Amino acid sequence: MDEGKRNLLVAIGLVTAGGFLFATMNAIVKALTARYPILMILWGRTFFHVAFVALFIPQAVVGAIRTRQLGIQLMRSVLLGTSTALNFTALLFLPLGDVAAITFLSPILVAAFAVLLLRERVGLLRWLAIATGFAGALMIVRPTGAGLGVGAWLALGCATAYAAYQISTRMVREAEPLVSLLFSGLAGAVLFTLLLPWGWRTPAPVDLILLVATGLLGAAGHFMIILALRRGEASRVSPFNYLQLVWAMGASYLVFGDIPAPWTIVGALVIVASGLWLYRLDLWELRRRSAVTTARPASSREGA
Repeated sequence: MDEGKRNLLVAIGLVTAGGFLFATMNAIVKALTARYPILMILWGRTFFHVAFVALFIPQAVVGAIRTRQLGIQLMRSVLLGTSTALNFTALLFLPLGDVAAITFLSPILVAAFAVLLLRERVGLLRWLAIATGFAGALMIVRPTGAGLGVGAWLALGCATAYAAYQISTRMVREAEPLVSLLFSGLAGAVLFTLLLPWGWRTPAPVDLILLVATGLLGAAGHFMIILALRRGEASRVSPFNYLQLVWAMGASYLVFGDIPAPWTIVGALVIVASGLWLYRLDLWELRRRSAVTTARPASSREGA
């Protein structure tokens, strides 16, 4: 097996494992919401994320101190903190699988935001993929009044904030991506620590371990995604993020006994299909640009 294929397989494995860690974290959060205030769980998720990175990846701290993009990094941090808060609150109202299905609308929203914020050109096929993704979300939310109510809209808010976070991440030009990993949890860690006296409840020892685990799992999951994108092209690796839906729905059923509604499954499949469609379009575009770039030197030589 050549090195390229080996790196791709490792990258796919890292993305798959990262998605499993995120699903496990959300299952723990879902269990903790029955016993503790959301504010306290948010504190655990962000504080121990930052603590984990600071203790085990010290070069990230050095890079954060020297950063020349403090404004963008703080904006990313606030957006991810907002997304996390909306996600955890949605878990108060909905099963894991339903929340995961709706939040996976974020890749479609990224494509839409890229037009407005990054001035990227979008063709008809991409617009059709975006529209298909929205249709899948509407199948889950069913805004006629018979849908999933406030929880669905919180999950949609989470997807929107996370899409904005991803767009802001594209604006970062840090040489060391681990600096971004540290900043990802920083705003939430500071804010939720300041607010913690209004949401503290002394945890049992096992629950304290689970609180710490939310931060470690979240940081480790993000770290795995970063490592994956270093080894494989995003367009070839990112589709495996959708396996997180499988983990989430499996955990929702096995741990909490939640069976997803038929419309949730159909809507999730539509969102996945539209997301994969977008990634396929990205891959075609990359190949087209590569072919044009390769052809130009040949044309120049012929003209000479």
